[in-house]
Amino acid sequence: MHRFTVQTLIVLILVANLSLGMAASPAVGVVTARGSFIIDDSNIAGNATLFEGNRIETGKASSRLQLNTGARLQLAAESRGIVYRDRLVLEKGSSRFEKAGTYQVEALSLRISPDGENTAAEISVGRSGVVQVSALTGPVRVTAANGTLLANLEAGRSLNFTPEDGGPAAPTTVTGCLENSSGKFLLTDEVSLVRFEVMGAGLAKEAGHRVQIAGTVTPVPESLSQVHSSSVKQLSKKCSNRGKAAAAAGVGAAAAGAAGAGGAAGAGAAGGIGAAIATHAVIAGVIVAGAATATAVAVVKSNEDSSPSISPSGR
Repeated sequence: MHRFTVQTLIVLILVANLSLGMAASPAVGVVTARGSFIIDDSNIAGNATLFEGNRIETGKASSRLQLNTGARLQLAAESRGIVYRDRLVLEKGSSRFEKAGTYQVEALSLRISPDGENTAAEISVGRSGVVQVSALTGPVRVTAANGTLLANLEAGRSLNFTPEDGGPAAPTTVTGCLENSSGKFLLTDEVSLVRFEVMGAGLAKEAGHRVQIAGTVTPVPESLSQVHSSSVKQLSKKCSNRGKAAAAAGVGAAAAGAAGAGGAAGAGAAGGIGAAIATHAVIAGVIVAGAATATAVAVVKSNEDSSPSISPSGR
């Protein structure tokens, strides 16, 4: 009787530990590939179930991830990331998401998320610490870890991001047309298409001019981020067509983001200025610059299925 009780107790403990392990790492989706890949240091061929926190690394073939949330991702060859139910932490290589809903990709200190129902985007992490984000279809938002909005990308645009360790008072330098709207000074950065409320002295005399603002950013949830300027440099007494187009696109993206409509109002203006941007912005310590493929992103049909594949020219 005593022996039976001890054996039963051991079995119960093992079952309980197994149950706790399964509860701690629930299944989040499946991964498939025409080849092999690695999950948590184990070689897998064909397909496997993904659990919360699995690290997946591809070899010579890409892998497709179908998540329980409905989000679909593709991890390119020679790439690695950690999969969670609500995000992919991309450690190296590149990934693409589509029909992601609220699913997002983390790359270094950046957060990349769709801003529309039919958004598809590609994210690449370079060895030099540069993250390239390309909006293939639909708008994409890029934010810092603290929530600061770094860029609004419309379909067909691509930007490079270089995160720097700037600390809590990370620098910000943005360029655009300074507007006076009911006593508030607003500026839409020409590169990132992010709209800011500018705070500080000496702004009134620069209203209507193309300026460069240097200072620090205070993120405001569900509203315009505020730039507390330390300097205002006038670049031109008149706002250029580029600056006006950026402002129009920024207004459209901000309004669409608040309404959940995906920023369609600013798409035309954003596309019109994409090729003309030759400068860069520094927002909360992150360098934002136009990528070489900014006007060459295309989407073609894959031979394997009806899912779009990434085909940016000039790479």
